Amino acid sequence: MTLFKRLPVLYLLPLLLLYIVVALLTIDTELGGDQARYLMYAQNIIDGGYAIDGPLFLWNGPGYPIILAPFVWLGMPLAALKFINVFFLFSGIVLFYRTCLRFLSVRHALWGAYLLGLYYPQVSFSLRYLLSEGFAFFLASTILFLFCEILNRFSIKKLILASLALGFLILTKVIFAYVVLGFICVLLVLIAFRTFKAKCYRLILICLLANAVTLPYLTYTYSLTGEFPYYANSGGQCLYWLSTPYEGEQGEWVLVRGREFEKKPQFENHNEFFNSIETLEPVEKDKYLKEKAFENILSYPKKFLKNYISNVSRLFLDIPNSYTYQEFSFILLAVPNSFLFVFICLSTVMMIPLRKRLPLVVTASAAFAIIYLLGSSLLCAYSRMLFPALPFLFFWIFYMIYLWKNPEAGITMD
Repeated sequence: MTLFKRLPVLYLLPLLLLYIVVALLTIDTELGGDQARYLMYAQNIIDGGYAIDGPLFLWNGPGYPIILAPFVWLGMPLAALKFINVFFLFSGIVLFYRTCLRFLSVRHALWGAYLLGLYYPQVSFSLRYLLSEGFAFFLASTILFLFCEILNRFSIKKLILASLALGFLILTKVIFAYVVLGFICVLLVLIAFRTFKAKCYRLILICLLANAVTLPYLTYTYSLTGEFPYYANSGGQCLYWLSTPYEGEQGEWVLVRGREFEKKPQFENHNEFFNSIETLEPVEKDKYLKEKAFENILSYPKKFLKNYISNVSRLFLDIPNSYTYQEFSFILLAVPNSFLFVFICLSTVMMIPLRKRLPLVVTASAAFAIIYLLGSSLLCAYSRMLFPALPFLFFWIFYMIYLWKNPEAGITMD
């Protein structure tokens, strides 16, 4: 017991055991969905390149494939590659716990870590598949922890680590390139109102250096596309489906691939347009998809707003979906994500009267998470898109609950 008192983080070990058991029970040797793509990119990195010939070209950033590449080079079996997510998930929880300790007691920090660690949509998904969500969650927890550390006491070492983590998050989920841009705008507004001015500059510096981390990749994509900055060619298709003007279609992303697409009800409405761009190169196709999407948005703004609201719902509940029956998984998502959505709304409302009692790191966490959610809702929205934002969301919510229960608390760091 003395060891546990000295190292309370040991109380989190049951979570590690749980993750190992879940991984052993669920991991298989299949590569359905997007999983094979990450292995292809990892192999291309080993071979000295990155882009894939064909439609996938630069479908996602190289962050996760860079991590996989050494293990693929060593010949690790697929099950072992998937098992790495156990480390990412548990390490993210440990860092989240250490962040909470800045503001909460050991007992409350452990409660917070367990609530996040037992968020079962993430546990069941991230541990089962060879996808980037577990790694992105780890990076997000790292960034949150280092934000707290740097705002408390600045050091070059922490600045470099935070910049690397945020840069890798951009390379892993390229939407964060735009999140960081929006985040800088929020920080500039805070500076204009002389709120936490000096410390806002620290966060801006991290954001700028994080973008510098992505420059080698952007230089590479420029050599292939002639465009700068160019992160991925997947955005056009996501935005196109969100902009669909046809009644009965809710704006969810649809896989367009030969005979598979021919069997889908959307084929009748969209096949003519997709045939017209079929022979284009990936970058040109992405460009035309975006142009068509903006044309639809301007021509049918009310339908786009309806689709966008549906996308927000899909982000949390995986509904509604066009032409499909609802699956049982809806119930499993509805319980935790309904609570999460309600607490996000309550925390947003509570921030207005409590704004003068909020440390900068809490305001920054809320802004970072909200910008990400708004941006994700403009693309293909699956509930797994929530996972990289969870550390920021849970930390923000826990701190608002802490202020509500402790009327005299607030501004403990800044």
